[in-house]
Amino acid sequence: MTMILVMAVLFFALICVGVPIAFSMGSASIMYLLSNNISIAVASQKFFTQTQSFSFLAVPFFILAGTLMVEAGIAKKLINFASVLVRHLPAGLGCVSVVTSMILAGISGSSVADASSVGAILIPEMNDRGYPPPFSAAINATSSVVGIIIPPSSTMIVISAITNLSVAKLFMAGAIPGIIIGFVFLAITAYAGIKNKYPREERAAWPEIWAATKDAIIAMVFPVFMIGSIVTGLATCTESASICAIYSLIVGIFIYKSLNLKKIFKALADAAIGTTVVMMVVSCASIMQFILISKQVPAKISSALLGLGLPNWLLLICMILLLGVAGMVMDNVPNLYIFLPIYIPIAQSMGMDPIQMAIICLCALALGLFTPPVGTTLFISCNIAKCSIESVVKDLIPFFIAGVLIVIGVAFVEPLTMWLPGFMA
Repeated sequence: MTMILVMAVLFFALICVGVPIAFSMGSASIMYLLSNNISIAVASQKFFTQTQSFSFLAVPFFILAGTLMVEAGIAKKLINFASVLVRHLPAGLGCVSVVTSMILAGISGSSVADASSVGAILIPEMNDRGYPPPFSAAINATSSVVGIIIPPSSTMIVISAITNLSVAKLFMAGAIPGIIIGFVFLAITAYAGIKNKYPREERAAWPEIWAATKDAIIAMVFPVFMIGSIVTGLATCTESASICAIYSLIVGIFIYKSLNLKKIFKALADAAIGTTVVMMVVSCASIMQFILISKQVPAKISSALLGLGLPNWLLLICMILLLGVAGMVMDNVPNLYIFLPIYIPIAQSMGMDPIQMAIICLCALALGLFTPPVGTTLFISCNIAKCSIESVVKDLIPFFIAGVLIVIGVAFVEPLTMWLPGFMA
């Protein structure tokens, strides 16, 4: 166990000095193997083994479908659709940002992609209309977290690979919590608009609503088909993702007529980079996971936590708090590799469905996307809004408090996650 602690210390030390998480995990793991006279071939084997599963093949197709949709200008069409629905509310453009993120979540499956594409369009416009840049950044950073919770979600595919849980059931379990987060954040935005007298836009007329809906409906078929085909068993996750990538290409070329060779190559390059980032983290995390499991570290930690004799409700609160802290300092994928093997056995011992625990972990870690010091969507949003992270913190607080309360609700109200999966065989 001493060398396990040394590996953990080295891992966090490398993160603190700015080494990317994937390389930090890989370096710490290789140090452990060498110091224990274990062949380095184990690292190379584990590096590639985890990504060889059929379900992981969905990730590049899934990301490609999203990048093709973005390059086809779908973000602008969805923003226009969201605009005609909610722009008349207080802080109208902020509400548009929240609703757009909820819709785009079903297309990109990535919070980072949502923050980038929606923020690049709406944040400058919000600033031009008189919204304070910190508020614009806060809205974009917080609303985009639903990208990994509302299905389909590439992060849920990673969870499935780690835990062998059904992707379809994970998708269904994340739907209600993701929608609740979206609507609560929408209410907070509207309240801030009333309190601070932010601009309201003119209500859209029915012809404008119809035109925007007609423009966006083709894109919104994408998540409906993908989720529907997986849930009904018509296609596997990988098959559905590949079909949706082809669908995105056809829609962009022949219907929206906005995709050309240059944009297609850019979409392919962005998908390759996005896939590489995900797979690099997954591959390095799998080496560390192998070491931890071989030394029975997750089982020992699970037993130790259960051995504290805490009531189930208090133990669950402590687990959520630990996830929240971890989400502030590390990305979601390595956190999932570390915590899921520990938390799933605890959940089962408490009589909780592993699907529910997986969604609790996902929602809790999602809050870390907009909290310092590592918050990815926060950094992206502040960069677009040209404001400091310190200036945004005040506007983030109501969203963070609401997010924590929602995570607790997901933990203690089982139907929020298990009602929709309950309809599946």
